[in-house]
Parts: sequence; structure tokens; C-alpha cells
Amino acid sequence: ELSGRGEITPLKALEISEIQKREKEYHVIGLEQIRAGKVAAVLLAGGMGTRLGSDAPKGMYNVGISRDLYIFECLINNIKDVTKASGNSIHLFVMTSDRNNDATVGFFKEKNYFGYDPDYVHFFIQDMAPASDHNGKVYLEEKWKISTSPNGNGGWYSSMAKGGMLDIVKDNGIEWL
Repeated sequence: ELSGRGEITPLKALEISEIQKREKEYHVIGLEQIRAGKVAAVLLAGGMGTRLGSDAPKGMYNVGISRDLYIFECLINNIKDVTKASGNSIHLFVMTSDRNNDATVGFFKEKNYFGYDPDYVHFFIQDMAPASDHNGKVYLEEKWKISTSPNGNGGWYSSMAKGGMLDIVKDNGIEWL
């Protein structure tokens, strides 16, 4: 059991030029970690495609020119490239919203997870938080009901925990998200 909160210190950062100098080394280290099952991906997919002119989840938007190609499919293809290079599948945690969860899960099933192993795809719903103005006054949806909105991309970890996803992380020895 932990006692106290610990000390918060700034994270060390690398300049792009430093990363480029050691790119091959980092590539090898990354693939080793994937092969060891220590890496997973988190996809923040709670948004709707409203700005794209669609009422569906943003990831369902078709960006194909000569064939159907969906945003979710492009992301899965990127993961499949990495898993092919490493020889090991990685877990994908997909954060949806109350508004788009059913459509997103249904779309993945309909598209057969775009050829990715469904045992490695896990959906969880983003937490909601009370909506307020800049002065902290809470908005009401109705006289008796507080208005809520998604807790934002910064809430992905707490939403993951609430959705039971950290059990999967722990049980599989995942260290990197």
C-alpha cells in the first residue's frame, strides 16, 4: 500500500533531433516491448462526425476515394502494420461515449473488426461530468436534472478504470499505453 502522494516532478523530454539520432534504437526497443506484450493502444473515439457532415461516430466516416475506407479502418490498419512487424497482437482500448457506443461497437462487429482479432479490442464508455459555465455555475438540462457532457480527452484514464479496463491491463502485464 502506498503512503502519501509522492513527489511530482517535470517529465524529461527529448527534442525531435535527439529522437531522430536514435530512431533505429527506439524502433528496436518498441518492437521488443510489443513482442513482450507490454504495449497497448488507446483510441479516443467518443466524438461524432458532425463537422464532417455526418451524424454517425467520427470513426465511421468514409474517407475512401476509389473504395470504401473508414477512419476506424485506417487506424486498425496502422495497428496491424505494427503487429505484423512485431509478430504480436496488442490490445486496443476504444473509448466511446454514451451517444456513440452502440453504433461504434456495432460497426466494428459489422466490419469484422477490420480483420483484427476481436479478443484484443475492448470498448469502454467515457465518463460524463457536470456541465458548467466559466464561473462554475452548473447548467441544468431540466429544472430537476444537472446537464452533463463528456469529461474530455483528459479523462480517458479514469474512464478506463471505471470501465474495468485496468484489470485487462494488469492481467496481461501491459506497461505502456
